Amino acid sequence: MRLFLLATCCLVVTVSANFRARFDKRAFQQVHHHGGHHDIQITVYPNDQNVRDGRDVTFDCRARSDDNTVYPSVRWTKVGGPLPRTASESNGRLTISPTSLSDSGQYVCIASHEGRTVEAYAQLNVQSFGPQELQVGGAVGGRCMADEKTCQNSECVKSDYVCDGEYDCRDRTDEQNCPPARACEPNEFKCSNSKCVQKMWLCDGDDDCGDNSDEQSCGASRPGDVCQPTEYRCADGRQCVPQSFQCDGTNDCRDGSDEVGCVQPTVVEPPETAKQVPVGTTFKLNCRAVAVPEAYINWRLNWGPVCDPPRCTQTSEGGVGTLTVNNAQEIDQGAYTCEAINVKGRVLATPDCILYVRGPLCDQCDVGSFYLHDKAPQGCLKCFCSGVTKQCQSSRWYRTKEKLTFTGGDAQGVTISDFQELDVQTNPNYEFGIRGMLTYTGAQDETVYWRLPGRFLGDKVTAYGGTMSFEFQYSGSGSLRNDPLVVLKGNEITLVYRHSDRGQIVADRPNTISIDMYETSWEREDGQPVTD
Repeated sequence: MRLFLLATCCLVVTVSANFRARFDKRAFQQVHHHGGHHDIQITVYPNDQNVRDGRDVTFDCRARSDDNTVYPSVRWTKVGGPLPRTASESNGRLTISPTSLSDSGQYVCIASHEGRTVEAYAQLNVQSFGPQELQVGGAVGGRCMADEKTCQNSECVKSDYVCDGEYDCRDRTDEQNCPPARACEPNEFKCSNSKCVQKMWLCDGDDDCGDNSDEQSCGASRPGDVCQPTEYRCADGRQCVPQSFQCDGTNDCRDGSDEVGCVQPTVVEPPETAKQVPVGTTFKLNCRAVAVPEAYINWRLNWGPVCDPPRCTQTSEGGVGTLTVNNAQEIDQGAYTCEAINVKGRVLATPDCILYVRGPLCDQCDVGSFYLHDKAPQGCLKCFCSGVTKQCQSSRWYRTKEKLTFTGGDAQGVTISDFQELDVQTNPNYEFGIRGMLTYTGAQDETVYWRLPGRFLGDKVTAYGGTMSFEFQYSGSGSLRNDPLVVLKGNEITLVYRHSDRGQIVADRPNTISIDMYETSWEREDGQPVTD
């Protein structure tokens, strides 16, 4: 038997591979637990902040399993040292109040589950406060430093202080001609003056914005009401105090009822766990929490903000929060989190609601599938994750081509092996008589395989959806055996490819084989489908 392998082999024929998951390590990280355990995802928001000394800063951290059944507790620490003296932790939130220059550095949020640990990082940069007079001769050429900006009165201020919402130049020119102010956090309200305040401070009787915009649109008193909508009615029914006075640690009601029963929220009715909506339609999510004072219900999408009004609207009344999303789009897909907040603390409803948006024009994949492509029988590929999960999406990785070229008598590390790889010929007697072909001559009764070199082994996850192609030629007589044409091995699993029409494979001329790298192209050794 003579086998010829052409130089156009573009991928592996026999692969011993260990498949591993890889993820970008930014503010999000995922750790896989073998043996039927959970994938734990951890998120820090935001992951980078620049503040001036004396200001307050907060970072939020959350960990959850990919199926929303496990929510490990988290803790914060600082790289290279302890947390600052002014730092505090509560339900995954790290608060430093106030900050100082020594607080700059990298902070780590850590979640532990089933003996494994996952981390996410946040960077804090604290800068000194205030302008500095430009001293003649103090700077090169009488100009400000490279990291400074010049005020119209010739003062120098740090570049980061320009357009930050506060006046640093004495002539206030650092706040002129500024772009729109930054967006508020998901649990913050944007005042008319662009300041951001906590949503739970809305209509509490205090002017937190400074322009009173957080105390507008608070509703009107109903007939018979003793107190205003922004006030708390004491238990004796004869006294009203601002809602912001309730549970503030001071008895403002004469009967002390404003400080009775204070407790952080408990979510009693979380949103539904999964929801499918057609594109262009309207959907609503509801969440209810009990607390004293009454909880404000806020919503997050993938830990960030939901879409802006009027397409998205949020209401919170009586501890019941409703999110309404009009004209649903693909960007609205993801994990929706119900966040219940009051002055005593905050809680996150578990599990999240996972939303999927389906398109009416058959241009979007359904749940459990991904990658709209003409090679998929149903338009999209079914998620194939070895039974771990049915949720998947297309990656942002790209493919590269591996190719063998046989010239100058170089076999490129190709060896000969039997199916079980028990008899591997590392230095077989190859011939190079046919241009571009590698030729092996063996006994007529043996089945052998080309065993490709190391660069074809290892993590080949990005080959999924690609093509394996090679060209071979053989000399001999008789019918072909039903042995697999290609063998893939990895993680103690063996997959084989058998050509569907062996009548197309003929002797003494080149035969080209192309295999789409999907699970449907392969089977197990016993002939069972890979997907079973």
